[in-house]
Amino acid sequence: MTSEKLIRSYQQKCHKNYIAAIGLPDNYTYIDGNPIRPVPPVQTALRGLMIIGAYPSARFERRASRTRPKSYRTIPIANNLQPFGYEQYFDGLAVRTLTSAVGLNDYLFKNLQNVKFTTSWITDLVKVFLYKEEHVEACKDVNPNSKVLKTRNRFDEFAGKSVSWIREEYQLCQPKLIITLGEEVARVLSGDKTSSADKLLSQEIQHPKLLEESATLFLPHPDACRRSEKWRKRLESAMPIINKQLNSK
Repeated sequence: MTSEKLIRSYQQKCHKNYIAAIGLPDNYTYIDGNPIRPVPPVQTALRGLMIIGAYPSARFERRASRTRPKSYRTIPIANNLQPFGYEQYFDGLAVRTLTSAVGLNDYLFKNLQNVKFTTSWITDLVKVFLYKEEHVEACKDVNPNSKVLKTRNRFDEFAGKSVSWIREEYQLCQPKLIITLGEEVARVLSGDKTSSADKLLSQEIQHPKLLEESATLFLPHPDACRRSEKWRKRLESAMPIINKQLNSK
């Protein structure tokens, strides 16, 4: 079977089986009943850079609050199209942009040599949107009959059940370098539960057993870089290492 067919087979399997595999119910939905589906990798370039985020965001909409006059609540209503894909859309009040996609470009891809979003393998460890407490509260404010489930607090559980899926993607991609984004992903894939974030998200290439000892950099998430100069500088300082690794033969 060709690489393209193997990748398509994996995407189809993920779409069909992932929800049950990590222990979520079949009726895991957005507020209006739109099903929350897995978001498999769409950018699937081989033997180059593999990027692993935590979990996908969602498309959001602003709706009138029932309890706060003249106020609006921001609620998730639909899947993103792909991991870290650039998206702009109208949310009911204004145009909204997926900030993590912008950050990945601004803080990473703009500083890479001969590597683009479309020439990389881009994925998330957990492949479904997860509801934070604030999302559940907003949904119940908009619709008191809302039955959305708080799931963000179960990230570690879902991540552990997702490692086999990431390992399968690794086998397909065979990357020169893996970059993980954010502390949570780094802890799951490194197995390091005790080191500080400063130590964990270092500029040194690691070789985690869960990723078959492939060259891996545990780096800050673009959203953290947007908020913190410390993490921006940390990511910037890793660029020579990334470029050297990706341009090696």
